[in-house]
Amino acid sequence: MTKHVFLVFSLIFLIPCSMVIAQTDAERGQAFILESKRLPVAERVDRAVLTIQNSTDDAVVAEAVTDLAQFWNNPEDKLAVIEDVLSKADKKSKTFQRAELAKARTLARLGQKAESHAIFEKAIADGNEKALHFYHNSLWETGDYAKVAIDTYKRLAESAQDDPAKYEKERDFVGMFDSLRAMRVIFPESSAIKEVYSQLNDSEVRPLAKPLAEVVCLSADDRYGEALAALDKVQELLQSGKYTGPDEGKNVALLRAAVLFFEGRDFDVARDALRKYLELNTDNPGRALCRLSFFMCTMEQALVDSQKALELTSMLMDEGYLTDKYISQDEFRKWELHGLLHHHQKAVAFAGKWDESTRLCIEIMEDYYPDTMAGANSALGLALYISWHDKDWDGAERLLNDVLENAPYDGIAPFVYAALAEIADARGDRAKALTLLEQSFDRIGTAPYGRGPVQHLRENSQRLRSKILGQ
Repeated sequence: MTKHVFLVFSLIFLIPCSMVIAQTDAERGQAFILESKRLPVAERVDRAVLTIQNSTDDAVVAEAVTDLAQFWNNPEDKLAVIEDVLSKADKKSKTFQRAELAKARTLARLGQKAESHAIFEKAIADGNEKALHFYHNSLWETGDYAKVAIDTYKRLAESAQDDPAKYEKERDFVGMFDSLRAMRVIFPESSAIKEVYSQLNDSEVRPLAKPLAEVVCLSADDRYGEALAALDKVQELLQSGKYTGPDEGKNVALLRAAVLFFEGRDFDVARDALRKYLELNTDNPGRALCRLSFFMCTMEQALVDSQKALELTSMLMDEGYLTDKYISQDEFRKWELHGLLHHHQKAVAFAGKWDESTRLCIEIMEDYYPDTMAGANSALGLALYISWHDKDWDGAERLLNDVLENAPYDGIAPFVYAALAEIADARGDRAKALTLLEQSFDRIGTAPYGRGPVQHLRENSQRLRSKILGQ
């Protein structure tokens, strides 16, 4: 046995170093970002700038430029750095592509939206990696919710049936709910029918695209009776024998369940509609659950919708949909369950069932922390509970700092810093609380836009800051 071990170590030392430590572009970029995520914002920005100035690794510099544009502080200074990168980088490099997106995002924050959107749209047309993702994120953070919905519709309506992979992906129009529900929260006088539906064109490849979008817009405007009536017309056409377009049966079923859950008038009827959708997807339950997970995200845009989510998640839990047994027939990976389970945990918390919520947090953490965002979210939820309920500030602080060290997801960090600020304030350390709040604001900005959870975080953090400053 000793000889075998010695031989293995000898072979390792004989291998050239370049073979031992070689990393792919993606691995080097991810390593840079992971290390940066553990730093305070000012240090993280400085590290990005120094990397841009000194590194010759295209993959790493590309991530540094992207990271630089992520934070809201000093946008003019960042724009100057980005412009310098664009003037020197090879136009075919990943660095140049990411710098274009970083410039567009920064311009939008500075109010130069027309130029920003033009850059994004060209990058998307050119096939720039992640351009659409960054474009929509930029629209969210500048409050252009209607534009997100219109662009989402355009891509759904143009999805041709002769491209099965593209046609199947997110073709159910649930994605339009996300920005429209947020729009109605931030701008209560807005109208999805007037501001979005009126801007949509008919689709040649999907004749029912615009009618289905009308259902979404009516529902977003809380006109549920009209939305269901419009959906009935679509259903009648599908069953008439006169319809010759692509099969939209599963999409109609999911949309009906979504409208009924948003309406919240009869959850028994809503659950029946959801069961019908799941029955139509017995050949691919994993995809159906993925779409439901996305739908649950849309229910987080408004607090009133979050309170309805428990009716949906409880059904999935009670009827065994969130189990390995149900999804074993599909390629749906086990680790993806964490997102669905976390949606249920949050719904339980919104309902004020703190003991059950805490139990779920612990169960999710056991399987998914720190490797997934849902695991980190559950750790955050547990820390908030032991801070508020048990008044165990030391224990909560240890757990929150562990999240920042071992699971520093950018989507979680602002909430963690805000939670640490509340603990510091409770201890009377106002200076520390203000410093921690700034760490959160640097990540989410102070403009009153974004997704629902971010809006609530910003409002709560601004109230805490005002209280500390005596304003």
